[in-house]
Amino acid sequence: MIITFTPNPSLDRTASLPHDLRLGKRNQLGGVSTQAAGRGVNVSRAVHNAGKATLAVLPLDPDDPLTEALRERGVPNRPVPVGRRARTNLAVTHPDGTVTKFVEPGEPVTPENVSALFSALMAAVPGSDWLALCGSLPPGAPADWFVRLTQLAHEVNVPVAIDTHGQALAAVMAALPDTVPDVFSPNAAELQHATGVPLTDALQRGDIEPAIAAARSLVAQGIPRVLATIGARGALLVTHDGAWHARVAPVDVVSAVGAGDSALAGYLLARLEGADEPASLARAVAYGTACVLMPGANVPLPEQADAVEVTVTALGA
Repeated sequence: MIITFTPNPSLDRTASLPHDLRLGKRNQLGGVSTQAAGRGVNVSRAVHNAGKATLAVLPLDPDDPLTEALRERGVPNRPVPVGRRARTNLAVTHPDGTVTKFVEPGEPVTPENVSALFSALMAAVPGSDWLALCGSLPPGAPADWFVRLTQLAHEVNVPVAIDTHGQALAAVMAALPDTVPDVFSPNAAELQHATGVPLTDALQRGDIEPAIAAARSLVAQGIPRVLATIGARGALLVTHDGAWHARVAPVDVVSAVGAGDSALAGYLLARLEGADEPASLARAVAYGTACVLMPGANVPLPEQADAVEVTVTALGA
């Protein structure tokens, strides 16, 4: 089973903009949809779509609209009431596939909320195959929440994947090498923030070498596997034993919302099935690519990912 924890879940509205954004003017949106979201929720949605066991642990009240959205999708979840509404985000996809996000910070959590979520997770995690700690932290949450949860999961021999940013990412990096996730899954911006290696300009030129160096620097600090999604350049997987680059032929991006979450889900699903690292990377890129071919904040079905042809190349030392 894959347990996911999303401390700052959201009800995501997605829409497409058929023309360039007109600042200060009326912009007519199309293709508006609403989905249960948050990075961990998206991972659980993809795992559930694949017919594998998952449980999404999250702060959520019974009367929250997000509760109904999860019920409609059939995603197994363990909600922990916190007396606040989940945030609502808006993602607008532009004609070229670029996504502009309008993100709420979320309502503050209390120490009692944090304690209740700890308890819910520690009841669910023992005996599971993976714990995925995903997304941002709400106001009031301890910055080292993911570090402490990683330590607790490792005490019961459950591996941890982390996909985060902001203060949670800073805390994860500060805890190295004493506490390390088994998989760290950043996008290009998060990889840059984690390492301080400038990546944006190089990736725009098609140069992936700085990203490879950045991922290798994290492995040198003790992280066993760095799965880095680098947009149109595909993804990298760097471990103590090797490094690989996976990519697909150019595609017309419909919506990039949830692509990184889908990639992490694909990787974890492959690892559940006993796939080796290159094959797991290929599955990650297949899931991420299948996601960007879909409108809104959808996550792919296995057959949609299976239809994606991925090329994996081993990288030299």
